[in-house]
Amino acid sequence: MNLLSPYPENYVRRNKQAGYWTDETFGEMLRKHAAERPNEIALISSNKRLTWSVLLTEMERTAGGLKKIGIKEGDTVSVQLANSTELVVLILAIWEIGAIYQPLNPLYRYAELSTIVGALRPHAIVCRNETKGFNYLELIEEVTKDLNLNAHKICVDYSQPGWISTATFDKADFTPTKPDPFRTALLGTTSGTTGNPKIYIHIQATQIFEAKALCEGLQVNNKDVTLAAAPLTHRGALMVGLMTSLISGSALAVGDASDTRAIAQLIAEEHVTMFMGIPTIVSDLLLLHVATSFDASSLRVVVTSGAPVTPELIQRFNAAWPHAIPASGYGLTETGWCTFLRLDDPPSKIFTSGRLAPATEIEIRSSKGAPLPAGEVGEIHIRGPMTCAGYFKNSEATKNSIDENEWFASGDLGILDDEGFLQPVGRSKHMIIRGGLNIYAEEIERLIQEHPAVAEVVVIGIPHHRLGEQACACVVLKPDQIFEIRDVQKFLEEKKTAKYTWPERVEVFGELPRNPIGKFDRIQITKSLMERI
Repeated sequence: MNLLSPYPENYVRRNKQAGYWTDETFGEMLRKHAAERPNEIALISSNKRLTWSVLLTEMERTAGGLKKIGIKEGDTVSVQLANSTELVVLILAIWEIGAIYQPLNPLYRYAELSTIVGALRPHAIVCRNETKGFNYLELIEEVTKDLNLNAHKICVDYSQPGWISTATFDKADFTPTKPDPFRTALLGTTSGTTGNPKIYIHIQATQIFEAKALCEGLQVNNKDVTLAAAPLTHRGALMVGLMTSLISGSALAVGDASDTRAIAQLIAEEHVTMFMGIPTIVSDLLLLHVATSFDASSLRVVVTSGAPVTPELIQRFNAAWPHAIPASGYGLTETGWCTFLRLDDPPSKIFTSGRLAPATEIEIRSSKGAPLPAGEVGEIHIRGPMTCAGYFKNSEATKNSIDENEWFASGDLGILDDEGFLQPVGRSKHMIIRGGLNIYAEEIERLIQEHPAVAEVVVIGIPHHRLGEQACACVVLKPDQIFEIRDVQKFLEEKKTAKYTWPERVEVFGELPRNPIGKFDRIQITKSLMERI
């Protein structure tokens, strides 16, 4: 696949003719806001506040430095930084020179980095010298040495031998050139927990179309303050954060989702109006709000996605923040937010993942590939102008995911109701088959999560000599609680669920492993469970 032109020409032409893809770039958005509101705040972090004009200057200075060391159009720059002004500036600078941003989660260590960096062999790698006591320079030195990779090593702190500091970059080296919005701009890894994650390909045009759709549907404008709590190395947060900020002109505050108190302080002090968080982040903030009553009165919309949103979470949300709307959505890193709740959708739909994004189609298909009617469970297939071009140097994975008619097979199970609202019910690979009957693990998890003793739950299929599989509930309990198999079965009986769906084993964990973006790591949970039984 040609990274400079990752989509077929006829596909690009059709999306341009339909008006879905435009010649706009994120750099042009930044210049527009800097010209119209140069002295208004654009970017906020724990210790910095940048106006639109200063953000533009910093972007051009960094872009000039990257060009001077030899980074050019089509080159890949891997960046391992936590949410910060430096990360935002680097992303924009990389795109400004037509290079490719490749995010590396700060939680990645040698195994993850060596896999991703080894596959991509980027032209440059950027990191901070040290964060929370961890030395990133040593990590990247080890990875590049073992891979025999001669990439530029760039740090955003003080200089080190063999490293280039961004402090040495000079705006005088910047020469304006308009990047092509139809060439590869983003190479990200899927959030799955496989040993060799697939690397998806996006262009600026797909991302700008999606950001515009979200800004319109969520009514985001330049009076808003958007919070990026989840890592910008995750495409969902990059979208409902930096990208929506650049489209709307809203100020962007960046924070660390692992520090709930710091996030709450940002919400209160900066009068945050919108943020995106996986349910774990939202739940932690709600618990803190109950304990401290921090000022969240500015919030008007919270985009919740990335994991199942339980009725219990929505109920706590409405009780604590009745002035805000929990706008759930559904999508993959490869497809964008293909459904999301609008602010004017009926309250009865608040437990769904919303309705279709503009120009997007969804089909629910049976295991044989046939379209299913409304109300039936099947695999979610997606088609639209936000879909990625495929996977980097992986034609087999691309072919398995995107068919000849441009439909993307999500691997997720869901239901479309009569009004076109989507309700995901789990990953197809999380389906447990007990005696020939299908158990959708995440459906059962959502129910068990409502039990007052349970803090977290993941339902895993375990082998059974006769039935093939049984369900095991792996739980983290709230303090001083007991939760045994009779408790879960009695609870699910009261919920009037089919008996065959009930877990037949409960295992209590001190904590459940998560992957670098905060989702439950089902592979690691399964491994730990198998060691117990």
